Amino acid sequence: MQDYKPFNRVIEHLQQQLTNAKHRQLLLLTGDKNWCYEQCTQLLAQLQQPSFVLSKNTNLVNAHWPEHTHQILGQECAHAVYDGYSGLVPDKLAALAGVVQAGGFLIVLLPPLESLEHWCDPALPLFQSFGQAHQYSFFNQRLKHLLSNASLLHFNQQDGWVTLADIDSSAGTIDFTEQQQCVELIKKTAHGRANRPLLINADRGRGKSAALGIAASELSDKKILISSMQFRALHSSFKHLANALNLEYQAGNKCIANMQYIAPDQLLNEQPECDLLLIDEAAAIPVPMLIKLLHLYPRVVFSSTMVGYEGNGRGYILKFTRYIKTHFKNMRSMTIEQPIRFAKQDPLEQRIRTLLALDAEHHSVTLHSTPLQFKQLQAHQLASNESLLYQVIGLLTLAHYQTSVNDLRHLLDATKQHVFVCQQGDNILGVCLIAIEGGFNAAMSNEIAQGKRRPQGHLMAQTLAQLSFNADVLKQHCARVVRIAIDPQHHNKKIGTQLLKYCEQQLQSECHWFGASFGGNAQLLSFWQSNGFDLVKLGFQKDKATGEHSALVVKSLTKSDQLVEQLVAQFEADFPLQLLDHYSQLDYQLVAKIVSHFNTHTGSITEQLRLKSMLTSDYQLFNIKPLLWRRFWALPYSLPTDDDNFQYVFIRLVLQNWTPKNIQSQLGLNGTKSFNTLFKKAVNNWYERISHNSKP
Repeated sequence: MQDYKPFNRVIEHLQQQLTNAKHRQLLLLTGDKNWCYEQCTQLLAQLQQPSFVLSKNTNLVNAHWPEHTHQILGQECAHAVYDGYSGLVPDKLAALAGVVQAGGFLIVLLPPLESLEHWCDPALPLFQSFGQAHQYSFFNQRLKHLLSNASLLHFNQQDGWVTLADIDSSAGTIDFTEQQQCVELIKKTAHGRANRPLLINADRGRGKSAALGIAASELSDKKILISSMQFRALHSSFKHLANALNLEYQAGNKCIANMQYIAPDQLLNEQPECDLLLIDEAAAIPVPMLIKLLHLYPRVVFSSTMVGYEGNGRGYILKFTRYIKTHFKNMRSMTIEQPIRFAKQDPLEQRIRTLLALDAEHHSVTLHSTPLQFKQLQAHQLASNESLLYQVIGLLTLAHYQTSVNDLRHLLDATKQHVFVCQQGDNILGVCLIAIEGGFNAAMSNEIAQGKRRPQGHLMAQTLAQLSFNADVLKQHCARVVRIAIDPQHHNKKIGTQLLKYCEQQLQSECHWFGASFGGNAQLLSFWQSNGFDLVKLGFQKDKATGEHSALVVKSLTKSDQLVEQLVAQFEADFPLQLLDHYSQLDYQLVAKIVSHFNTHTGSITEQLRLKSMLTSDYQLFNIKPLLWRRFWALPYSLPTDDDNFQYVFIRLVLQNWTPKNIQSQLGLNGTKSFNTLFKKAVNNWYERISHNSKP
């Protein structure tokens, strides 16, 4: 039986030091599962303060395991427990660390460190594709190395206290200056001119949610709505509002004084009036929804955590921030650097950022005359080389909108994933992450093709089989680009093209097809088409984070294969009709890019003569539109190009069947006469192009 006396004395002493320093600490408990649970129970009883316990083991008091990370965000507790025996999920661990208040511990339960990389981690299958499981974890190997070589609070079943971290015993100070500046900016947004949105960005513990509540208390004459994906994330905002107004606060109260909670979807559906709209943890809300709210409410504040485990993380940073800066020139933004939930140099924050590589950033370098090098990196190289790992993660994070903390584990533990890079010297200029899919037996292939099974991690292989109604496709291997990222300073220098070509060469002996799935937009599709990939599918549902339809592009790696040619023909046959209904709102520039690669067809001589005759008459829209539609799809390369409005009108009116009234409204045209003039100019522009027999 463990003697708890020295254990208790150490904890009591450490807690006093932490409280004085206003810091938090990671406390590691390692040993057999039951021993860890027993120690944790004793420790929580001794601490005698509220604790947030993340565990699937119901024997631990108040244990729960929320499905979604955003269910953890925005909450505060004296201490927190992460049960590693329930599975090491980086997103959840990072989010839980933000819950701990100053003077508290994040208690992590793990097997003995020496056995960590071979341990049967329940979370490991989440990061591996179906049929490609491997018990060894490079993520856990790296974790073992970092924890074994760190000075930290570690209580071990075999040795007791292994080592103790040095705790700064000096009194901690907290600087509220930035938070007060944030409050003033919120008030300025409420009182100032309309359509000057405010963006507040901060890491966890910087007091941004509290600032929303404090500002609301100083705007008592304003009706304020506050929204978040999870109401519990607003606990801090409501608590600070109540404290500032000397009101009683009860958790669960959704309306205090002049501020009321409303869920994002309800906000969009009902569109209630308010003087100021506050949106907290905005990065957990899909970007298209944020854009709609931005246009519905003239005075709005968006506040969010910037570490990337809050939902759409990078989508918020890359897409929404870019959008708001482009469309609202007078927008304001503020990043809060100083923590207020704990003092600066917080040991727990620093430890978690190191363990989960949260500080990985890309730093652009200048190209020189040394030749570019292309190579494949192995997971063991990334796990044992922090500098290399940080470069790869930093570049991948910078270039993609749906990055999360979990990507670190995917990178290290996905067994059939290849990492190809472009380097100059020691500098990574490009990264291409590729998943190998398929290779199923006949029985499984048939079930997948029939839609009865959807094995994890085989997105492209399944789609190719289902589009072609050919189960044999699943017996072969295909390579899907999960992500490709090039140093932004060196875009348009063909580095991405060279990297893809290198990947293709390495994959030819292993795979039949090479492809990628991405949020479809004209710029990205142009890149893939220029590298020889054909569009074979456009998703029917929009991605929640981007508001874009997913596009699947493929190229064959074998000369005798006819699959891609078949799927391209299918897509070209279906797309014209789909544009008239399901894709009637599809971005016109994407439509133009898609159809520009369609094959031409022989048109009817009679229809050609009829069109020529009609264009010399005083034709009406309803007379010529069917003829334009049929003639266009015989020569789909022929879209008007001289003027964006010509292209817009032709696509919206002829290909997507919009009404003239709708087009007039979108283009700001005054009256039918202006529209008819623009329409006829667009048709004439188009006809001049099809009058040539060869593709320009």
